[in-house]
Parts: sequence; structure tokens; C-alpha cells
Amino acid sequence: NAVLSYTPYIFAEANVGSPVIATIATGSVNVLTAIVAAPLTDKLGRRFIMWLGLLLMTVAYCGLAVTQSCTAAWSCGGEWTGHVAMASVFLFIIGFAGGAGSIPWLMVGELFVVEARGKASSICVGVNWICSLISLLTYDTIQKSIHPYTFFLYMMIVLISFLFVVLFMPETRLKSVEQIRDDLRAQASKVLPFVF
Repeated sequence: NAVLSYTPYIFAEANVGSPVIATIATGSVNVLTAIVAAPLTDKLGRRFIMWLGLLLMTVAYCGLAVTQSCTAAWSCGGEWTGHVAMASVFLFIIGFAGGAGSIPWLMVGELFVVEARGKASSICVGVNWICSLISLLTYDTIQKSIHPYTFFLYMMIVLISFLFVVLFMPETRLKSVEQIRDDLRAQASKVLPFVF
């Protein structure tokens, strides 16, 4: 959400010709990705789309981190930083809209039995919005504190999320709650002794 909310500032810092037009293009990429991702999620599976989205977000944050650092600290910026920043934001939007921005909403209904679904959805939505709020409220402070290395921090957070998905997230497509529960137990018995 920080990338979406602060896109004009990111583009302005990267010397993109028209940050406003680039921001409008970002919104268009977001909508188009959501349209394309919906059928792919059912075809390719939630887990694959989720880790692919997080991987794209990691690469995008790396691009933003490099362009921000080159522009502000390493004195290696130039016209290329605007192009890389714009491509990175578009890549981030594709990864987010296709993966982390949509898959969790689908999975809430698939992970919980009908009796628990209402409360589970409420908790998940609440946690999601609290995390979004924290992200938005802290971006400015983080930006001022560790600029120009802000996006390296975000890249590490998304990379940790990617590893979590690879290690723990079950595939839920076309599976019953009982099958998903069995998959989670089997996966936990393999991974937990290794992790802890």
C-alpha cells in the first residue's frame, strides 16, 4: 500500500517525466492485472500465483531500491532511473494485484470451516487493514530515517513473506477444508523440526 499511495513521490524522485501520468498508468496496470489474474488463479493455483506475485514484488522493490539509492546516494542516477522506477512500480503492481492483494481474500473462505468463516474473515480483514495502516503511517518516518535505503527494507519483508509462502502455504484450489488441514499437518511435520 505504501507503493500505491506514494507512487507520485516515487516517480518524482526517480525523475519520471510526468509523475501524474505515470500514476494513472499504474492504476490501469492494477485493473488489468486483476482482470487477467482472476482466471489464472483458478487455473494455476493459489500457492503458485501467491509466490510468483511475491517474487515479482521482491524484484520490483530491488529495482526501486537501486534507483532510489543511485539517485540519492551513489551518484549514478540518470535518465535510466526513471525508466527502471516506472518498470519496477508496474512490476510491483502486477505482483501485488495478482498475488498478495487478492489471494489472501480467496483463501480465507477456503481455509476455514463454515462455522468459523465469519469470525476468521473478520480477524483476517482487521489484521490486513491494521498492517496497511501501519505501512502507510510508517513509510514517511522510515523514508526520512533510512533514505535512500527504504525499499531495501521493504524488499527484505517481502522476501520473508515469499519464504513463508514457499515453506508453509498450502494449495487450496479444489480442496476441501479437511484436505487442506491434512496438508497443513503433513507440511508442518516436515518443516517445523527443520525451522526450530
